[in-house]
Amino acid sequence: MYGNLREIDLRSWLEFIELTQRTGQLLIDPNNSHERGKHSCGFWLLFFSNGQITYAVSSTNFHLQRLQDYLRRYQVESSLEQLIPSPSLPSSLTQNLLPEYDYLWLLLEHQIITRHQAQRILYNLVKEVLFDILGLRQGEFILQSNAIVQPILPTIEISPVVKQVTWELQQWKQLYPYITSPEQRPLLTQPKQLQQALTHSAYRSLSTACQGKLSLRRLARHLNQDLLTISRALYPHIQRGWFQLLVAQGATATQQRQQVNQASVTSPRVVCIHQESEVADYLQDRLKAYGYDPIIFQDPIAAVSDILQVRPDLIFAAFKMSTLTGEQLANLLYRLPNWKTPPVILISRDRANSIDVARAKLLGIQAILTQPLQESELANVLQVKINN
Repeated sequence: MYGNLREIDLRSWLEFIELTQRTGQLLIDPNNSHERGKHSCGFWLLFFSNGQITYAVSSTNFHLQRLQDYLRRYQVESSLEQLIPSPSLPSSLTQNLLPEYDYLWLLLEHQIITRHQAQRILYNLVKEVLFDILGLRQGEFILQSNAIVQPILPTIEISPVVKQVTWELQQWKQLYPYITSPEQRPLLTQPKQLQQALTHSAYRSLSTACQGKLSLRRLARHLNQDLLTISRALYPHIQRGWFQLLVAQGATATQQRQQVNQASVTSPRVVCIHQESEVADYLQDRLKAYGYDPIIFQDPIAAVSDILQVRPDLIFAAFKMSTLTGEQLANLLYRLPNWKTPPVILISRDRANSIDVARAKLLGIQAILTQPLQESELANVLQVKINN
């Protein structure tokens, strides 16, 4: 059976699998058919038995890293190195096509983990995949009947886990624009402030883990928390600028766009008009990291006509430019008939005095930022202006 995510959403399709008690394998490919093989951002596989989930994995998790991460909480992660598939294993195992599943079964067979622990690990693996796919708005899926993995580990009911993940996704969206992807890597930049705000044990855990190497998702695994809980815990400190969120290692532009599409159907567009390449590059980099679609211009005159076509959600402009000042640009845009001008934010080399601020407000300008731009100040402007 074949379907397109533009015609039916995955939640409805999973409900169908549950109601009809299907057994098989569901392949979800977020790439358009004409793009496949060129700029692929991966795919996901879900396995079902009689309408319940038996296993789920993405094409980027066919190695054993995430299983090893989950084994840390039981202090048996080193056991994977000692386990070698033996000839005595049942012939119905996946024969290394799904190594993570094979090793999870081996751990259970050798009594390194209990059945309850195996079920808990499997539940977390499935939740990770559902978190990634339930927000998808484009792509294709194929259900192949009777393609199953055996022996079957404890199965997972579809409705409860889908309901839980849907709620977590809704809560996750409230963390935008500070947190936009499970693959962002938190880096502690203000340890003294964080140490004063937390207990000794909490500070020790976060300061050790948040060195810019672990993604939010891996951090949650290591600290034995779910992704939403650890992200919520970091959120106020990220707002204050105590942490920097690094872009996912090895993420392609296609992957980053796909991560943004999981949170919203269309990314907010932000126009930046600045003649200093250093400032323009910084804005472009940070906006992309926050999940926005930045469009950069250097010539303010040329930008006006394009702004009318692009219809951005927010505009950044330099306070002073060679052909047109930021104030003049804003005044021009606000006077255009039959067009709702988005909020305009000016960027000034010097801190704005009270007269500049008052004049800007009269012109309808929302705020004036001072160079060098501060991460926390930029994020706050994005959150307030885009969401209002």
